[in-house]
Amino acid sequence: MKILVGIDGTERGERALEWAARYGAREGAALTLIAVVDPAAARAYGIDKQTGDAAIEGVLQEAKDKVLAKYPDTEVDTAISVGKVVDCLVDAAESHDMVVMGSHHGASVGETIGGAKGLRVSVSVDVPTVVIPCDWEQDSSNHRIVVGVGPDESSLNAIRFAVREAVTDGEQLDLVSGWGLPAILTKPAEAMGGGLDPVGEQYQRNLEQLAAELKADNEELDVVAHAVEGSSPTHAILNYAKDSKLLVLGTHSRSTLGRTLFGSVTHSVLLNLCVPTVIVPQK
Repeated sequence: MKILVGIDGTERGERALEWAARYGAREGAALTLIAVVDPAAARAYGIDKQTGDAAIEGVLQEAKDKVLAKYPDTEVDTAISVGKVVDCLVDAAESHDMVVMGSHHGASVGETIGGAKGLRVSVSVDVPTVVIPCDWEQDSSNHRIVVGVGPDESSLNAIRFAVREAVTDGEQLDLVSGWGLPAILTKPAEAMGGGLDPVGEQYQRNLEQLAAELKADNEELDVVAHAVEGSSPTHAILNYAKDSKLLVLGTHSRSTLGRTLFGSVTHSVLLNLCVPTVIVPQK
């Protein structure tokens, strides 16, 4: 297994490196630490090539040394790519099995030159993309693996990924579906149909059936199902997962969505990260 880790010299990049190093050690995976240089952005900040290259090489070496100090048996390579951040990461991801990067909130010189846009990358690659919040703590006592279950097939691979994580780490797996209407439509819907309770009950039954099927295939799996009502599926899932160890979500294939995912739950969650979040494409 090979994991691509976006390095940009920021605090969020540090969090991504810590997560990837620990996960890589568990999986026996090799790490590639990549920094991206956008020449146009560098020139805009008055940074010449020699100065920029030296700074980036120093950041990469420091990151590599940190990994090897804690996980000396891990294979670690470094790489510098020149071009647009998202394009470079997407191209590099083709030879890797996972991409890990820090949350893309905010903006800085470091982010402009070497940062990563987790949302755009996650819907442009065929491998899982992990986005780590900048305030994530490695020694967190959080438990539970939460996977968002959608109404279509876009979450099937995400569910498989989450099951494996839960079994490997001995964690409880929570199957979660957020459902509900925008607040402005709730009263008209209730007036027409006599309430929304039957909808929530059907969501819950569907999840419980899925939980039973997963349990039948994985006897060691501890799995529960929760249909969470809310006018915003995004807020419902985020609120449920806020004290979890990992949140796993699915996307459609990039051939369907290209490099945008506006309006989806996955897109909204990535803009409001509270825990490490894995985006698993449904190829």
